[in-house]
Amino acid sequence: MKSADFDIIDAQIHQPAPAVPFGDDVPDDVKLAMNVELAREAMDSVGVDATLVVAALPYIDACVTRYPGRFIGVETFMARDAELGAAVERAKGDGRVIAGRLLVTDFRTTELSEAFTSGAMDAGFAAAARVGLPLFLSTHGQAAAMRPLIERHPDLTVIIDHVGVSQHPVSPPRDDPWDRLGGLLGLADLPNVSVKLCGLPLLSRQAYPFADVWPNLRRVIAAFGPDRLMWASDYTRLRMAEAGGPNRNRGCLYSESRDMLLHSDELDRDAKVAIFGDTIKRVLGWQPPA
Repeated sequence: MKSADFDIIDAQIHQPAPAVPFGDDVPDDVKLAMNVELAREAMDSVGVDATLVVAALPYIDACVTRYPGRFIGVETFMARDAELGAAVERAKGDGRVIAGRLLVTDFRTTELSEAFTSGAMDAGFAAAARVGLPLFLSTHGQAAAMRPLIERHPDLTVIIDHVGVSQHPVSPPRDDPWDRLGGLLGLADLPNVSVKLCGLPLLSRQAYPFADVWPNLRRVIAAFGPDRLMWASDYTRLRMAEAGGPNRNRGCLYSESRDMLLHSDELDRDAKVAIFGDTIKRVLGWQPPA
C-alpha cells in the first residue's frame, strides 16, 4: 500500500522477532529469513518503501540479500582504537552497509561511555572522516559533548540519533524527556550534523497524534531545517513497550509513528519530502530503486 506520492524511507528499525519464539530445531538461516519477512511485511502494511536496518551483520546481510534496494545496513561498531578504525574502513567497502553507528553514551545510564571519554573511539571518528563513512551517534541526551570531535572532523557526516535525547524504553524515564534538547540544538550551527527524528511517540504523554511533542519538535525543525532531518520509526523498539506504563505513551503503532508527521499540518509537502526520504538520499548517498 503506497502511503504517499513520494518515497517513505524509515531511517531506523532493528531486527524484529516473532511473538512466539522459534524452537531450537529451527536453523539460524531460516530464523533470519523469517525475521526479514516480518520486517518486510510491517513495511508493506504501512507503506514504507525502504529502510535502514540497525542490526548485526548477519541480519543486515539477510535483508539486503533478500530485498536489495529496500534494505541497507547501519553497522554498530563495538571495537576500540586501531581495531575500530579498521572496522570503519572495512565497512566503507561493504555494499551492505551505508553508515556506521557509535554508542557514545551508555543507554542504561545516559552517561557518556568509557570508550568515548577515554578516547578509544577517536580512531573511529578519524577513519570515518577519512574514508567518507557517515556516522550515527547514539547520544541519549549527551549531544553537546559531541561538539569537539565534530569540529575536529568538519568533513565527517554525523547524524544524531533519537532527536538527541534519551527515550524510555530502553533508557530510564525522565520527568521531562526533552530536558536535554538544548544540547542537540547547540549543534545546529555545524553544517555536517543532521538529526534522526526517531521514536517521537515515546516522547509524548498523549495518544495519537501526540500533539504535545510539537512545541519541542518545532524548535528542532527551526534549528536544523527539514533538509537535515530524517524520519525513523524505531517500530521494533515501540513493540518492546507494554500498554499502561507511567510517564510516557505506550502501545504506539508503526503507522502512528509515520502518520503523526505525514498527516500533520505543521509541515508542508516539501518538508515532508525531505524528512521522509530526500535527506537520507542526499546525506547518506543512498538511492533506493523506484
